[in-house]
Amino acid sequence: MGLSAAAADAHITRWTDELGKRPSYPHRVYWPSLLFHHAPVQNAVSIIQSGEIRSRRQTEGQRPLDVAGAGVIDHRHRAHAFSRLYFRPRTPTQYHIEGIRRPNECQYGPAAHAPVLVMFALKARSILTMPATRFSDINMQRDEARDGDTDAFFGTIDFNKVYHEGSFGGDASIGNHRAAEVLCHSPLILTEHLKWIVCRSEAERETLIHMAGPAGRALRRKIVTSDDRKVFEKRFAFVEKVYASSEGVTFHLSPRHDASPLKVRVEVHNDEGDLVFDQTYGRLAARPDTGGGWIATGDLEDGFHRVQIHIDDQLAYQNLLFVGEALF
Repeated sequence: MGLSAAAADAHITRWTDELGKRPSYPHRVYWPSLLFHHAPVQNAVSIIQSGEIRSRRQTEGQRPLDVAGAGVIDHRHRAHAFSRLYFRPRTPTQYHIEGIRRPNECQYGPAAHAPVLVMFALKARSILTMPATRFSDINMQRDEARDGDTDAFFGTIDFNKVYHEGSFGGDASIGNHRAAEVLCHSPLILTEHLKWIVCRSEAERETLIHMAGPAGRALRRKIVTSDDRKVFEKRFAFVEKVYASSEGVTFHLSPRHDASPLKVRVEVHNDEGDLVFDQTYGRLAARPDTGGGWIATGDLEDGFHRVQIHIDDQLAYQNLLFVGEALF
């Protein structure tokens, strides 16, 4: 059935107004008009190239990276036929998978994490009112989760808990409500509902566009790095900016939450595919004492260079960079 237009409009208006009046966490004012889908950059590339967000069932054997915790995702299959979205970013699931982690930091195993995470922000009204759309009151992987497709059921969802920010204050149910879901007919056609594709940094934006090829370049204006909506945790290291010059590759890193040193590898190939240099720094602080960035030095001739940066053995950046006079 899906939500009626009147109920969808009332929900968006009410919660945009209510969250806008609350002095704490003002970024939440953006959330009611949007729905969110996070994906590792490899899967985000597939979404962009296909133009579809598809269900787990439809992507079986086709996902470049499966970050779902096996013990969690296999517990209950009720939602596996749907394209799954959230009412908000920074859900408990995202908290446990986002960022470049060391093996002991991956709750669901080393493979179940997304070193580079991408957030799709979609138009809530157009999706909530589609005839086949359903919604759940908490995380669908939990036995006690309820789902429905009527205005009456939607009215039972506790959005005070769904949109909650800050500590739980002893109420563990808040975590489950933060993961309330929107269950859409699969495939969900991206162009009909896409508002933004949000990246953590300009370097990760470049990586996504480069990896997605022509489809990524076609969506360039919708791929942004705005932090207005506070859609990422940013607890673990990532690449912020990368530049290339005749002296080498300059890179800026965002530090881990514990400020521990990083293993960083910088690889550069020329436009013919020949290796120019490959440098690894075993214990590198995210930022020099003087601030700013680091430079991996090496003589780069004019032309395009394929640059890859790994942090703690995970791909963190990939792009073609030009050295020399401006092309235009």
